[in-house]
Amino acid sequence: MSDEEETIASIPPPDTGEIEFGSELPVLPIRNAVLFPAAVAPFDVGREKSVALVEDIENLDQPIIAIVAQRDPSTDDPDQSDLYPVGVAARVLKALKHSSGNYSLILQGLVRIRLEQMVTSEPYIRARVSRLEEPAAEDVESEALAMSLRDIAKQVIQLMPELPREAGSLIDSIQEHGQLADLVAANLDAPVEEKSQLLETLDAKERIRKVLRLLTRQLEILKMRERINSQIKEEMGKNQREYVLRQQLKAIKEELGEEEGDQGDLDVLEERLAKANLPSEADKVA
Repeated sequence: MSDEEETIASIPPPDTGEIEFGSELPVLPIRNAVLFPAAVAPFDVGREKSVALVEDIENLDQPIIAIVAQRDPSTDDPDQSDLYPVGVAARVLKALKHSSGNYSLILQGLVRIRLEQMVTSEPYIRARVSRLEEPAAEDVESEALAMSLRDIAKQVIQLMPELPREAGSLIDSIQEHGQLADLVAANLDAPVEEKSQLLETLDAKERIRKVLRLLTRQLEILKMRERINSQIKEEMGKNQREYVLRQQLKAIKEELGEEEGDQGDLDVLEERLAKANLPSEADKVA
């Protein structure tokens, strides 16, 4: 799957004040995924222009590029209108070239950026970008929203055994509310369009509200799945118990059938004797 995110982890976010990049960046369009600030994710790169971009920067020390999600994943050669307006500046932590000529990248999202204007599309996309500043939100309402988000996120984690055990601790370790919303958003099972809307939402409180709605929906789906699985297991257990009981009953009937067979033979013999009109003495002997 080219240019597609497979899994997402998260590491402590970098100090945004220390992140420096120019007003023009190489742009790597990605399909079926949205990268958030502080998230670390692997991507497979196989399109001609994407490969050209990686080959141009692979000798640089952790270069910074623009990562922007595509609206339609089937578009092979997207232009600016095919991309969502907000993406992230991302650091290329690792680039591994395969024998096919394709690459696997490890990217770390840094800060939100807006795609202002495409400068060139050959040999790959370069565009002018602007850094988006996020207003701080650390008031009482924001704290209450963050607490709700943590609580629901932990419930989701408990219902998803495939998630690492340290996921809950990671949720608790992030104190900045906007970063907490981004961490949860990065791991949401949601369409690209909805995730892109979260990326475009700069106000932390509004972003937490949106994430809460999506996360609550996911929690309800997981609870429903849990109920369905429990019902299936209960039904399977019931059917299994009934099968065992039927087999036991069959065995008992077979044993009783042999005894009943002996009594049946006696009944047939008595009937034949009656039809033979034997003398009373013979009847008594019989």
